[in-house]
Amino acid sequence: MTEDVRWATRPYDGHAINRPIEPDLDLLQVGPGTPGGEYFRRFWLPVAMSSQLGEVPVATRILGEDLVVFRDLSGTVGLLHKHCAHRRASLEYGRIEQRGIRCCYHGWHFDVDGTILETPGEPEDSPIKNEICQGAYPVQEVRGLIFVYMGPPEKKPAFPFYDSMDIPDHDLVPYSIHSPCNWLQESENAMDPYHSVFLHGRISGPQFPGLEHFVELPVVAYHGRDEGIVYSHSRRMDDLVLIRFHDHFLPSMAQNGGMFQVFKEPKIFSRTSLTKWVVPVDDTNARKFGWRHFNDKDEVLRQGNRDEVGWEAVDFYGQSAHRPYDEMQRNPGDWEAWTGQGPMNVHKREYLGVTDEGVAMLRARLKRDIRAVADGKDIAMPEGTKEKPFPTYGGDTVLRIPKDNRDDRALMDRVQRAVADVYFAAEKYEGGDRTDYIRREVGAKFPDAI
Repeated sequence: MTEDVRWATRPYDGHAINRPIEPDLDLLQVGPGTPGGEYFRRFWLPVAMSSQLGEVPVATRILGEDLVVFRDLSGTVGLLHKHCAHRRASLEYGRIEQRGIRCCYHGWHFDVDGTILETPGEPEDSPIKNEICQGAYPVQEVRGLIFVYMGPPEKKPAFPFYDSMDIPDHDLVPYSIHSPCNWLQESENAMDPYHSVFLHGRISGPQFPGLEHFVELPVVAYHGRDEGIVYSHSRRMDDLVLIRFHDHFLPSMAQNGGMFQVFKEPKIFSRTSLTKWVVPVDDTNARKFGWRHFNDKDEVLRQGNRDEVGWEAVDFYGQSAHRPYDEMQRNPGDWEAWTGQGPMNVHKREYLGVTDEGVAMLRARLKRDIRAVADGKDIAMPEGTKEKPFPTYGGDTVLRIPKDNRDDRALMDRVQRAVADVYFAAEKYEGGDRTDYIRREVGAKFPDAI
């Protein structure tokens, strides 16, 4: 046997595959100087929650770099390399100043951009503060999350505002959860519409109230976008066709449909209940940052609980380590599924099937863009401003369409693709005008369905 043997092909032959195979490191490694790490450093990524920032600095680790994040006494957020440029003392023990932070060891004082403001033990005419800076990164604070850009300054894109950051009547509550595994294992869970059928339905029974119909195999359609992948999946419930849209914008931003819903009547372009990013801590740890969207119009069961959303907590099942192990084994959720693959999944050991089309598509897109960055090329990424935000699609449309007894799955596929065409055609509009256009045009395509 050689280390190239990937699967056992006969009973009781685990010995055939007991030798290690190296993971896909170009895709999975994220540290400084690695292909994947330099790719991630072209994007704005959430790095902390605003609620973490108090009277002392917060030590954190992102993309294999040790950092400190803090809010100085003037209210400005800073994100600096953890170790002081002088003698490498940790700035997690520093003193927050009116402007910036001061190292506890010898008092060197740094502004939020890394500029050295003072070196009190040095001669007054010391040139040090004009010669070097503390490592620092630009940040942006949005709706209770702190975002960072960690790439070359000359490559820094404008911060991308998504339309889902400001949906009317949506209350966005930030949260963050750690997973002790490579970032991709969690991120690609959102590109797998079939796992809901089994993990959240058939294996342990329905785990999410209002989504019991997810035990049916969906009809899935993938809609490629320059900045990522949007996909839809549809199911039949009596005379209703239920269409759920998911966003997956590179590298790891995802949105799904609504939580705690009841599907009893038509609706068009209801919006997401969840916006999230999976951010690599290092090669074998990740941290999810996101917002739970609370909106009673869409979450009609009103079982969401704002008080259960925050640091290491979110108000739906199976998302963190904080459950008894016996419960995890008897009724595993998403967290167990992606962390159970180990610290870094070996893709060569997987035997993919037709249900893995989305996962394979995501990996191919990531590899393509990682290679592009390594070759010095620009890549497509979400672009949006507060005035003209980047359009997203996560949410649900429900139409009343009689069953086609000849080929109902083909009918559902045609319907969801027609709805997707309207969604994408509406990109020329913003805000309420976009919503009005989608609802008007979907109604025109399916006049008896609403």
